[in-house]
Amino acid sequence: MKAFKGFSPELKSTYGNGTADGCFFQPGETKEESECKVMRNGFHCYENPLDCLSYYPLDGKNQLWLVEAAGDINEDASGRIACTKITLIKALIPWEMAMEAMRYMVEHPDRSGWEQDRLNVSVQQDSAEATAAGAIAIARGKEPVVKGPVGAILGLIVEDETGLVMCKLFKASEEQAGKALSLDDDRKVVWSCEKEKH
Repeated sequence: MKAFKGFSPELKSTYGNGTADGCFFQPGETKEESECKVMRNGFHCYENPLDCLSYYPLDGKNQLWLVEAAGDINEDASGRIACTKITLIKALIPWEMAMEAMRYMVEHPDRSGWEQDRLNVSVQQDSAEATAAGAIAIARGKEPVVKGPVGAILGLIVEDETGLVMCKLFKASEEQAGKALSLDDDRKVVWSCEKEKH
């Protein structure tokens, strides 16, 4: 199964295999354990990529990887996964991390725990704001609004009573920087004041 795992800058995972000492990984490497139980043993990862940030914040040093969780798999109600076999597939840059987070919300719209307030990441109901270039802000709701400086990674997920209607991920341009941005009916990013004029 596709999942996500956070690491230190050296690709070390503390408690990632159930031990405080943790273990080091290599890109493309597959590691195996004999058994798994969330919070006890096996290799740990998450289905929602942003959940990894509670252990490895988006600080420009830590790494987030797309992984393949295989073998025996044990999951808990909060979305943590423990597995007996794990393969590192691809390191994700913040843009890809935001895209995967939005994909998770689109594929699992009714799951709880999607809201996040972490270092350089804000995923909120109705309104979210990024504070720096490369930081992530995703707003979800009937008329979501995002805001951020030039280079911020901004996402909008529009929903109504039937479910998710449309979404868009983009980097804030000079023209968009600092403005409250939303989507019009054609998925075009507009400044909220412009939307009211139409």
